[in-house]
Amino acid sequence: MMSGNRKQRVALSPVKEAAAVPKEEVWEVRPGGMLVQKRSPDADPPPVPTIRVKVKFNGVYHEIYINSQASFGELKKLVSEKTGLHPDDQKVVYKDKERDSKAFLDMAGVKDRSKMVMLEDPAAKAKRLLEERRTSKAERAAKAIARVALDVDKLATKVSALETVASKGGKVVDADVATLTEALMRELVELDSIAADGDAKAQRRAQERRVQRHVETLDAIRAKNKAAAPSSNRTRRPAHLPPRPQNQQRRQFQPPAPTTATAPAPQTQTAASWDSFDLLSSVPPSTSAAAPVTSTTTPSPRLEWELF
Repeated sequence: MMSGNRKQRVALSPVKEAAAVPKEEVWEVRPGGMLVQKRSPDADPPPVPTIRVKVKFNGVYHEIYINSQASFGELKKLVSEKTGLHPDDQKVVYKDKERDSKAFLDMAGVKDRSKMVMLEDPAAKAKRLLEERRTSKAERAAKAIARVALDVDKLATKVSALETVASKGGKVVDADVATLTEALMRELVELDSIAADGDAKAQRRAQERRVQRHVETLDAIRAKNKAAAPSSNRTRRPAHLPPRPQNQQRRQFQPPAPTTATAPAPQTQTAASWDSFDLLSSVPPSTSAAAPVTSTTTPSPRLEWELF
């Protein structure tokens, strides 16, 4: 019995010695460059202390309670709740140095009751407003394109129905084709009025091409109707009338020839015969009576006058 107990003690002794050997420590490097001992995932993390920070903004100090291992970005969010200033428009200055939003408080040396200054960044505010305006414009364009796409879907169903009827040889009413074409053109004009950039612009182009395809389909249906119209609209001769002889030629209406009225010959008007007389002349009136005035251009003789 004694010998058996000794063997058991000898066999258990190496296990106790192995358990007594301490485990090898494992180290890790934190994001800030500090070398620390690696924590076991099964072990409970140590409690992180909460610190009180005094932030000065527009001459007023605001007390912020925050985790000591939080980032400056989280601090900006808490300050925004008290001041109303957007986190992206804030600039944190600690120890005369501007701090990045991704930096951590404990790495920057922030402790309990530390003081820092919060400033408004005009450049960051302008950049944020431009980005918000661009985003809002893209959202409005996307909503407008989606609304037009929904209307085009409804019209596409009607176009498909007309195309099916036309492909089977059925009669398609021209008024329906014209109504659908007008509706599609209105949607095309509305798409053209939407100002879009980037992805929204690509969506608008896709919808425009889709509308154009539907309009081309309606044009093909209208052309098919026009091609079939002469054979269907041809006038037929009534059954009670005898058939028209083949060699009978249709009388063509010829307008009457215009009567040419002979214009009367122009009447030559003779110039009125005037009696030329001279009161101061010595020629008697009977001799000065009148021969008709001719159209000769011979000059009349000059008479010599005597003064008495």
